Amino acid sequence: MVLANRMKPLQLAPLGAPDPDPGSHDMRDIDQRSRDDLRMSAISNTLSKMEDSEHQFYSKDIANTMDPHLPFSTPRSSSRPCSQRSRSSVTVPTVLNHTIPFTHKNSAISTNYASPRQFALSATVVKRSNGTDFVKQLRQQTVPSIKLRDIAESSLSSFDYDENEEEPLELVKFAKKRQRYVIETDDIYVRACAFMGITASQTYVKQVTTTHAVSMANTSLSHVTIKPIAISLVRDHVIHTLDVSGNDIGALGVIYIAQMLAVNDTIIELNLSSTMPGRAGLEELAKQIINNKSLTILRLESNCLDHTETDVLINLMRNGPDIESIFLGHNNLGYDGGKLLAKELETNTTLRTLDLQWNHFRKQSAGHLCNAIKSNKGLRHLNLSWNGLGKEGCIAMAKSLPGNKSLQHLDLTNNRIDVVALPFLLHGLVRNKGIESLHLAKNPMTTTGAKAVVKAVTGAANMRIKYLNIEDIPVDKEFTDLVRTMREKKSIDIDHGPEMYSAVELVMKEHDPHDLNRFDPVMVLMEYIRIDNLRLIDLFQFMDTGGRGLVSKDDLRVGISTLQLPLTEYHLDCIMKDIDKKRDGYIDLEEFMNAHRDMSKTIIQRTTRAKSKGKQDLGLKELKQILKELVEKRNKKNKEKASSRVKSAALARANSASSNKSSAPGRQRVRTKKASLTVTKPSYASTKKSRK
Repeated sequence: MVLANRMKPLQLAPLGAPDPDPGSHDMRDIDQRSRDDLRMSAISNTLSKMEDSEHQFYSKDIANTMDPHLPFSTPRSSSRPCSQRSRSSVTVPTVLNHTIPFTHKNSAISTNYASPRQFALSATVVKRSNGTDFVKQLRQQTVPSIKLRDIAESSLSSFDYDENEEEPLELVKFAKKRQRYVIETDDIYVRACAFMGITASQTYVKQVTTTHAVSMANTSLSHVTIKPIAISLVRDHVIHTLDVSGNDIGALGVIYIAQMLAVNDTIIELNLSSTMPGRAGLEELAKQIINNKSLTILRLESNCLDHTETDVLINLMRNGPDIESIFLGHNNLGYDGGKLLAKELETNTTLRTLDLQWNHFRKQSAGHLCNAIKSNKGLRHLNLSWNGLGKEGCIAMAKSLPGNKSLQHLDLTNNRIDVVALPFLLHGLVRNKGIESLHLAKNPMTTTGAKAVVKAVTGAANMRIKYLNIEDIPVDKEFTDLVRTMREKKSIDIDHGPEMYSAVELVMKEHDPHDLNRFDPVMVLMEYIRIDNLRLIDLFQFMDTGGRGLVSKDDLRVGISTLQLPLTEYHLDCIMKDIDKKRDGYIDLEEFMNAHRDMSKTIIQRTTRAKSKGKQDLGLKELKQILKELVEKRNKKNKEKASSRVKSAALARANSASSNKSSAPGRQRVRTKKASLTVTKPSYASTKKSRK
């Protein structure tokens, strides 16, 4: 990646003595040293601004939020800039002249950190340093500086090319060129750490010299140790990615980075996730981002931001027109924050990626964001996962999607989209012509909703979806068949949950009009006895197979199956429990008669109550109708069985009679070609007797 060098005009101050003979140097040496002067001047100005920010930061008592154990005093007011203040005694505490106690371990930072001015802590007067001192120390070990005036005098217009024209060509050709000095980023960082009295991080030194992306995530950085990193990156032209996530650098550390970004022109991605910038850090970042033209990706995830910082985030979006991607996930913007962001999204045309996952957007606030999509014409990626759109958000999204033509990737993972809210969302999706990737995983839409999504995607001819994610939603064989059919028409990749297989094949059961599960089993038995015109004692004796005057559960099961009553085992348990009052596991005749009498009273009371209201007891009426049909069905089967028995007996008698006739003497069976006939052929013995 080629990164352009957008050098900003800076006011240069003389940092050293001018070269006595500028004309004797190569022009490339002059250009190199002029760039070094610009770099040193930029570092000096940035460092001075950092100390001014410290002064203002501590004057607002924000330091108590970073380390409540440091007794900072109120600074004196001054209208002069920090670089022009004299070295008079002041009581302004900065990270350059105070000991910062560390409460955490870090391999790259000394746990017993002490300032280089620790000797002054015992004194009553503390001297304050500025950026010029650091730059002078840095310049003592490099090539002497050149004033801007000297560079102008030695320009192409004033340079005398004929000065050495009489010298031999060999001397000019093989002349020894002056050695050029280049101040690397790692040198600036190491010397800045030495100047501040802290241990340099070898992790940063190694990365800044070997890669283009620096990752200092979760390395226990603080606002003290982030300052030399910011100083070293002021005029760096190699690093394009800076990741300091997972470090509690606080508002002051973010202020240092913001002031570095005002000068740096190569960093395109900045990760400030889990750094706790607070409102002060965000305000400084929004203020300094105006001067930056390279930053395009900004991550502010997991920073405990709420609705009170939403206005600062909006200013950050407006002041940074080159920022195309902002990640604000895992914060707590809530209803008010979502409402303000929705108003900004309606008119914003620069953002391409917006991540708002896990921000507690529910129903109404989610509806505001979804309505803003209709007017937005710049977003390409929108992540609203792990919020709570629900039915209201899906309705708003369905109204906005048909009018939006820029959105390409939509993530609605885990948004409480159930089978009720899903149809509204699908109604808007089928009319959208821009979305290519859709995420609906972890929503309670069940297998039915997953099949509805596939059917909608298959049936919509104008949809451009190429990837569909419905993970963690179980599917069945019918769903896989639908996916196979869809892939024959469209090339779409689908990620779905596991396919469910049933160990037992389900068989559709027809409705049974004689279902007795909703009636009292004792009422069913007693009413059946009445409709079938059975005597109570006859039924009891029929079921009492042992002749003991007791009916067990097994006897009851056999008797009810003989009556062809469709009662289950559960019904038999209920009958035994209601009738067997003695709890001995048997029903005697007395208990059977008492149960019949009590149930008859209950039926009469229900009938009387219904008649008093001028109605019929529909439950009893339906039960009687079912029992009548059962009795008729049983009687019909019994008649069919009886008739079949009569027919079989008659057939048996006929067969026995025919067999007797065929076995009579003097008769033989003669088989012809056409039929088998039985004829009487007189035997020889019978003929002889008749002749005598």
